[in-house]
Amino acid sequence: MVATSMPDTGSAATDQILLRPMTAADLPLMCRWLGAAHVRRWWHDSCEPAAVSAEYLPCIDGREPSHPLIAEAPTGPVAFAQWYRWADYPDHGARVGAGPDEAGFDYLIGEEGCCGHGLGTRLIAALMRLIREQDPSIGGFVVDPEEANLASRGVLEKNGLGLVAVRQIDHPDGHPVGPTAIYRGRLSPAEPAC
Repeated sequence: MVATSMPDTGSAATDQILLRPMTAADLPLMCRWLGAAHVRRWWHDSCEPAAVSAEYLPCIDGREPSHPLIAEAPTGPVAFAQWYRWADYPDHGARVGAGPDEAGFDYLIGEEGCCGHGLGTRLIAALMRLIREQDPSIGGFVVDPEEANLASRGVLEKNGLGLVAVRQIDHPDGHPVGPTAIYRGRLSPAEPAC
């Protein structure tokens, strides 16, 4: 088990979130979520089927090094998340000051009725645990929501990430975003087994 300087966010509530790999069958759902007003406020990708396929199919089939996931609650799919090593995206990683051993992640709650009920906090706890399980070499996390996205920032803080900077960063795809809040959480080295 990896020791972490961030709080242990494991709980029975976290277990209610199942993260599974995104498949091509999820693309229509992603189109719907990306077209929802509460998502479009912060997520600037196109919701058109061709654009969604172009964005996510390369990740689904392994041509791109991002790992797209669908979060399932007992009621069904509720959210999307993806994670990546910043070393695989060095230009943007440099913009946010990420080290080569750090991972980044993105997330959205697709079902509006699930917003404001703690799902985001549980989603990020489950995502961080999954990343550590899938890649034990990860030394920490750097995440970059928009400064004005207070809900997203609160979720990161509840999961032990700390604000390190706020600055305007040009998005690699040219999306019109406001100043970026850069959060970091470093993992402590694992303790040796006795």
